Amino acid sequence: MRIEDSEQAEEAVSLAQQAEWQDITPIEQDEGEGSMCPIAYTDEYRELMGYLRAVMAVGEVSERALALTARVIEENPGHYTVWVYRKRLVEELESDIAKELDWVSEISSKFPKNYQLWHHRESLVTRLWAPSNAQSVSEDQRVTNPVLRRELQFLGAAIDEDSKNFHAWSYRQWLISTYALWTQELVFVDTMINQDVRNNSAWNQRYFAILANRDPSAVHLEADMAKSEIEYVVEHIKLAPNNDSPWSYVTGLLLRHAPSMLYTDLLPRIKQLAADNAYQAAMTLTPFYWSALLDIYEQQAADHPDTKKQLVEESRAICDQLASETDIIHCRYWNFRKTSLDTC
Repeated sequence: MRIEDSEQAEEAVSLAQQAEWQDITPIEQDEGEGSMCPIAYTDEYRELMGYLRAVMAVGEVSERALALTARVIEENPGHYTVWVYRKRLVEELESDIAKELDWVSEISSKFPKNYQLWHHRESLVTRLWAPSNAQSVSEDQRVTNPVLRRELQFLGAAIDEDSKNFHAWSYRQWLISTYALWTQELVFVDTMINQDVRNNSAWNQRYFAILANRDPSAVHLEADMAKSEIEYVVEHIKLAPNNDSPWSYVTGLLLRHAPSMLYTDLLPRIKQLAADNAYQAAMTLTPFYWSALLDIYEQQAADHPDTKKQLVEESRAICDQLASETDIIHCRYWNFRKTSLDTC
């Protein structure tokens, strides 16, 4: 009999019938007297939790307790208390971290959008290679470190499986910022955007990589980088003008970190694109082009009061265009934007 078959056969037997658990008296869940709507747990889960409460009550640290947490998590991966207990067990038992990561990977293949397993994975990785130790080597050396290489490969597979998995992207941001892997991240993001220009998660990650862990409120983009990002975005707008992601990315990036370049650099580029016969129809029909113009004119009016009246009039015309033709479904929003324009 294979080891896997033996383990499955053992799990099929009630804990109450296993010699290993004869010294434990399970603690039943207290539903309270006259509970109106008790949760309909399966008999197996009810038993597992009874034994888990018992070992947790006495603070047991053992291999059997570790195995029990695995069974409970497989039944209910969102039980964060069990994850906390498992983390303690792994640490105090000095378990094989690589083996534990294999187990977490198996769980994540079944429950990829479970919060707890990603946080558990963070704790395991930092035990394998402390971030403080990683700072003493170059980024090239960090990227090739077996621990981080494994994690990047794991994340690559997870994101390939679901390119918009919020949990995988969040974990990737933790890994990149904790181990300062900024240079290679822009390469990865560029690959993801080129695979799917509509992947808003990848565009969000590009913003994260551009800031490189700096305080957003204190970042002012250098002119060369801002111009480079504008050209990058324009080339990707050409691929799909009616795609919100690059429009939101570039207007958000410039509004926060290089506001004057909205009208000095972005405005002439997108107007040039809208005048190009190859893109004119697609550009003028997408609400994102008009919305970007509105954001740009509002910023320009705020920076240059002498041209404010004319820019506000143009902005009002854009709101009318959006409300009546280009984005009728959101007409109330655009009418609100129109009334909120400052004409003083």
